[in-house]
Amino acid sequence: MRIVAHNGARIWGGAERATALLLLGLARRGHDTLLLCNDEGVAGRAREMGVAAEIRPIGGDAALQDAFRLASRLRAARPDAFIIGTYKKLFLASLGARMAGVPRVVARVGLETDTPRSFKYRFALPRWVDAVAVNARRMRPAFAELRGFDPRRVSVIHNGVDVPARRQPPGAVRASLGIEPRTPTVGAIARLATQKRLDRLLRAVARLPEAHCILAGDGEERAALEALAAELGIAARVHFLGHRADTGDVLDAIDLFVVSSDREGLSNSMLEALAAGVPVISTPVSGADDALEPFADGSAPGEIVGFSGDAIAAALRRLLADPGRRAAMAEAARRRAAARFGMDAMLERWEALLAGRAMPEGG
Repeated sequence: MRIVAHNGARIWGGAERATALLLLGLARRGHDTLLLCNDEGVAGRAREMGVAAEIRPIGGDAALQDAFRLASRLRAARPDAFIIGTYKKLFLASLGARMAGVPRVVARVGLETDTPRSFKYRFALPRWVDAVAVNARRMRPAFAELRGFDPRRVSVIHNGVDVPARRQPPGAVRASLGIEPRTPTVGAIARLATQKRLDRLLRAVARLPEAHCILAGDGEERAALEALAAELGIAARVHFLGHRADTGDVLDAIDLFVVSSDREGLSNSMLEALAAGVPVISTPVSGADDALEPFADGSAPGEIVGFSGDAIAAALRRLLADPGRRAAMAEAARRRAAARFGMDAMLERWEALLAGRAMPEGG
């Protein structure tokens, strides 16, 4: 198949990386893929991963000229399927795809707050979109219950994950940061953005006198988070790494991975933590249930806690004091990643959805 996707973000985050990984995986399975982007920075990061990308901006919903320009590009590309990867661009992107006569238009929705609330999306989805893929079960009802939109057009396709590669010997990242091997260490790999609420994690760390915290990622909240760490008196125990490509090595340094967000879809960094055998503590955001629910034998890869620094701190304190429980959770994390979030299974489901075939069991 010839598959084109559009991403309308101006910054590189988890959703952008997930779209790029999807296209890369499809390309490796023999499909011809192309990513159209609003931003050169996003396109550049996709190219670094090996994904063909070019600039084709889509502005706000009043910018109808962008739909015509997109239609012109899609007519030239002649894709079999078009993936809309940014929900806020759905109206113009689906219009452009329909004007171009693209046989199959699929919206990929990866954030729980992206729901068809406004008239323009309730209008566009039944008319111009053939299918919607959400990456967490809790996100499905908002689309399945949309008037005029057949619930069978909504599919749950969990993100896929590979075990993050290791580039350095065990303990290398800790050693580089001056963290002793036995020092309890928690952390996250995330874009430093408001919705991630990493201030909750820092306030939890302030309640754990011996623990260090590793934050890998960059974003507009970095200065505010650094100031908060200083205000809480924990600056010496909080390590801001910036963007890191060596995800496996960073996860090797973390005893417990924390998702402290107000909203998510299915966090890709959480899945990477599970695949690496790092137990997860998460706020009750969309996707947490899919990833962290217990197995039939009662074992679980993590815990879901409340939206507060106190709740996060209590869970961290309890688990950091129980290495046996953490070891059991680590094994459950690897099992969950392999059983539910395998990359091959995700790609098979996407291939079926893009081709309009019956999808393999899963999700």
